Amino acid sequence: MLARTRITRILFVAVLATAGLLATYTPAQAADPNHRKQIDRVAKRLLAVIEPPADLEWPPRFEIEESKEINAYANVLTIDKKKVPIVVVYSALLDKVVEGKDERLAFILGHELGHIVLGHCPTLPPATEFRRVVFQRQQELDADLHGIEIALKAGFPLKETLDGVRKFFEAVPAYNSFEGLGVDHPSGKDRLAHIDKAQSKLWHAMSAFDTGTYLLLFEQYIAAERCFREVVKQFPSCPEGWANLGYAQLMQYCDALDPDDLRNFDIGQVMAGGFYRRPVSLETQLRGVNEELWWEAVGSLREALRLNADSAVARANLGIAYLLRPSGRNIGQARKFLDEAAEKARVDSALHPLVKASILLNAGVADMSDAAIEEAVKNYNEAETLAKKFGTTRGSAGTPLAVATSLRYNRAIMLAASTKVEDRKAAVESFERYLLIMNPASAWWPLAYERYAKLCQELRITAKSKADLSKANKLPLRLVTSLTMPGDVSISLNEPLADVRKTLGPGNDVPVVRNTKLMRVKYPQHGIELIAAENILAISLSGSKAPELPIRPVGVGAPSFNLKVGMKRDEIEKLLHNEEFDFCEIDQPGVSYRFYPDLGLALRVRQGKVEELVIVQMPRRRF
Repeated sequence: MLARTRITRILFVAVLATAGLLATYTPAQAADPNHRKQIDRVAKRLLAVIEPPADLEWPPRFEIEESKEINAYANVLTIDKKKVPIVVVYSALLDKVVEGKDERLAFILGHELGHIVLGHCPTLPPATEFRRVVFQRQQELDADLHGIEIALKAGFPLKETLDGVRKFFEAVPAYNSFEGLGVDHPSGKDRLAHIDKAQSKLWHAMSAFDTGTYLLLFEQYIAAERCFREVVKQFPSCPEGWANLGYAQLMQYCDALDPDDLRNFDIGQVMAGGFYRRPVSLETQLRGVNEELWWEAVGSLREALRLNADSAVARANLGIAYLLRPSGRNIGQARKFLDEAAEKARVDSALHPLVKASILLNAGVADMSDAAIEEAVKNYNEAETLAKKFGTTRGSAGTPLAVATSLRYNRAIMLAASTKVEDRKAAVESFERYLLIMNPASAWWPLAYERYAKLCQELRITAKSKADLSKANKLPLRLVTSLTMPGDVSISLNEPLADVRKTLGPGNDVPVVRNTKLMRVKYPQHGIELIAAENILAISLSGSKAPELPIRPVGVGAPSFNLKVGMKRDEIEKLLHNEEFDFCEIDQPGVSYRFYPDLGLALRVRQGKVEELVIVQMPRRRF
């Protein structure tokens, strides 16, 4: 199947056919007679180069169904005790992707015929959902290659056929490699890398870029850094790749800062979230100041500027870096980069409004730190206007709520510095509101409370206690995508298994499903097992040697807590009490796990204790 839609209907038809309850199956026929002629014309050429499977009626039926969806699928039905292959193409795919070009249709029909001749139809019921998506992803890649092979044998030119592949992936909803771990089709760019050997490096880099930006959204900076290192390794002249690499490094540096570090910098609250969403040119750590990581981030960001002198995002993140310089803030450099970034952001129509808002807000922080209050107010007001267009969405860095809370904190600092009593009283109210909204785990929270308590004392106002102000919101926890082991070795989901073997050694391979690449690679000396095919699909921690797994709330400077094998169930429930979970099986039928979808974490409990922790992306259960 080309895209992951109409699955329920397809399976329903397959069940009826297998049970002998379906005598015929005729989709609603297309109204355009040219569609029928083109299907017959292309199918005739493809079938001429295919060896008919011995156990199937041949040739297959080719049907066109009127539908607004862009899709096609293949199946084998039992009709009058005969196995009849069928290929169904939706009319929208013919109209919007094929556009009358036989070369484009050749890949689509070749892909579906590949499913048939490779024995993918009908598929036996999966042992677990995890196994199903792994199995079907491999089937899709195999059918892609077979489809190209059939099209080339039939005399269709490669370049024009690949144009059809790209056109299809542009027309359907996109998702990246990491999101693809939880669905039964690989991402479009991963499939193109698999098919288009001549440009496979480009497609792999594009795929890594997409995945990296997704991981930045969920504040998974170590895994994101790995993605962008792959991009700049393959394409060192990609400025967006360098800018995002620098941002991922800078945010790791910021994650390690604690309230004492931020107090020493003596600045307002900066906001993370400015990074490139698309590559235009390509179309547990110790807390504390890490000077080496800061220099790496600055080096990557300066390389981005060298490659693209007009980059507002690289300038903005360099500005943040100089506000938080290990040896102390450098206001002159910070203002220079952030003021330039703000000017460029104002006229850059390609930047998302919330990215512009974060740049302007951080420029205001630099202005305020340099006592340029008028300029700070201007930047804050512009940032607020941009953010208000998006409501008050909750979530991680880069959301309207993050802008609003940062603005409240910074404006409260300015009001507190006023000589007017009414301004200072307004600052008390703003700090109080901020403390009620902001997560007490944030590194900024205790600094805000210190300012609030001091101001209340000066104004002879009774300050509310920390306990009263910390009862409210708890920010969501970050998605877990990687594991950092002793020696600062990290492993991430979707990382190539071959790369992990270079670091950890070959491991002990135990096949999971016969005749597939799915296996468990065991490293008992580290207390981990990798569930993998060509890439890492899950990371399992078990036994006394298993490392602890840090869980961190969203936001800069929020402290993490650790989960570990052997913890009591009630300890886990206390730590994760706000997180929804469901029950699932992973690679072993009959072995049940609690799965926390928003964390990407599964755990197996036995006799009241955690026996196994698994970092994994699973299909969301649908009711």
